[in-house]
Order: sequence, then structure tokens, then C-alpha cells
Amino acid sequence: MSSSSPEDLLKSAEKRAASSGGWFSSGSAKLEEAAELFKAAGNKFRLASRFDEAGQAFMRAAETEIKAGETDYAANTYFEAYKSFKMARPELAVVALTRCKDILVEKGRFRQAADRQKNIAELYRNEANDPSKALESYEQAGQWYIQENANATASGCFREAATIATEISDYKRALEKWEQVAQMSLESNLTRYSVKDYYLNAGLCYLALPDYVACGNAMGFYAQQDASFPTTMEGQFLHNILQACEAGDVPGFDELVANFDRTKRIVGWQASLLRNVRKGMQEEPDLA
Repeated sequence: MSSSSPEDLLKSAEKRAASSGGWFSSGSAKLEEAAELFKAAGNKFRLASRFDEAGQAFMRAAETEIKAGETDYAANTYFEAYKSFKMARPELAVVALTRCKDILVEKGRFRQAADRQKNIAELYRNEANDPSKALESYEQAGQWYIQENANATASGCFREAATIATEISDYKRALEKWEQVAQMSLESNLTRYSVKDYYLNAGLCYLALPDYVACGNAMGFYAQQDASFPTTMEGQFLHNILQACEAGDVPGFDELVANFDRTKRIVGWQASLLRNVRKGMQEEPDLA
């Protein structure tokens, strides 16, 4: 087998799989042999950096394992297919991961299913460039992690979801996630130091809607949850920004942002968020 080409291994695998239904042979044994040959072909394709073909071979191996009743093995093999497709065909990598995840869910292995759902989110975000699906996948992974008492990992997923929602200007969803992450972070002394940043992000999302009344109410709630927040640089910045927004003071807003930026650099989606807050100052705020 070691000297065979991946194409020869595929032919042998297909022949074994096709002969699994004979009267005088063990069907499951033939299928298991076929699956191993498919995987051997996949490894050889991968070694040659023929990632699409490697992924296809692993998919055939997983399908054959399912036919043989070896679903545990199939879940692992679908994951191998994902690793190959990730290098060349991210849309097929999602398919492979989804099939892997579905098997894990069916077997009640939710911690592993959450890991795979997180992988799917990362694919959508980085390779497939589909932020909406990435957001949904991070949220689902986070919920499963919570069920498995993996709260730190769940919080990380919700933080990614909050970031994506902010990036795509889905501010209501974003502020809910930032507040959820803040609440979870208050539960540990190791993560409490980040709460001020999450409250600031949530508050700015209220201002970007714009909904100044709701932002003021939220700040009161933040102070109840974390008495130190109003005295932090982030808390004072949010308070002053809210006042500038309510007064329609664009020059004052710009000065506050510039001063904050000198101490704590504002870049990327946070800069875009503040630009949208500024834009909202010229629009009629929602006072309902």
C-alpha cells in the first residue's frame, strides 16, 4: 500500500466498497477495508498538497464508515476532510465540519460539538467571509459550551459574536452580546478587569443606534453591577460622550475621542463604531 499511488488506492477502495454486498463476504469487513483505503489515499493526496482531492477521499471514507455502522470513526474522518478542504475549498470544509458536528450532537457529545461549531464559525469568518453565519455559529457554540460548564470558552465565543455584530452594524444584537460577556466576566476575579471595556462597547452601540435614553439607563445598570465602572477611564469616557451626543456637540465629541485615543488607541471596528456614533448625532435619536 505504501508504494501505491493515491489514484490506485481510490480504485481499490471503490472496488472493496462495491463488493461489500456479496453473498460470500463480510459486508462490514469489506466496508472497513474500503474506508481505510480511502483514508490512505487522502493522506497521500494531502502529502502532495492536493488538498481538494484529499478532502474528497476523506469524505468517501467517512460515508463508507457510516454505511458500516462506524459513526464514531466517521466523525473523526469528517474532521480530517475539513482539515484538507480548509486549505483549498472552505465551502466544502463547512460541509465536512457540519456532518461531523451533527454526528456528535446525535450522540450527545455537546462539548465536542461545540468545538466543531466554533471551527465552523472561524471558517465563516476567516476563509468563507460570511460574517452573519459566523455570528450565528459563535452564538450556537457558546450556548453548547455553557451547557457543558465551559463558561470561559463560551464567553470567548460570545465576545467574537459581539465583535462581528458590531462590525456589521447590528448594534442591538451587539450590545446584548457585550452585556452578556460583561455579566459572565463579573463572575471571576480573573476576568473582571475587562468588564469596563465590554460596558463601553455596549454603551457606544446604544449611542450608534442612536438611543441616548437607553444608554443612560444602561449606564445606571452598569454602575449597579460594577460600582467601579463610573470611575474608570472607560466609564468617564462613555459618560462624557453621552453628554456630547445629547447636546449635539460635535467638536466636543471629537475632542473627547482624540483625548481617549492618545491614552488607549482606537482602531478597526471600534473606530468605525465611533464614526457611526458621530453620524448618529446628526440624526433624530430614538427617545421612545
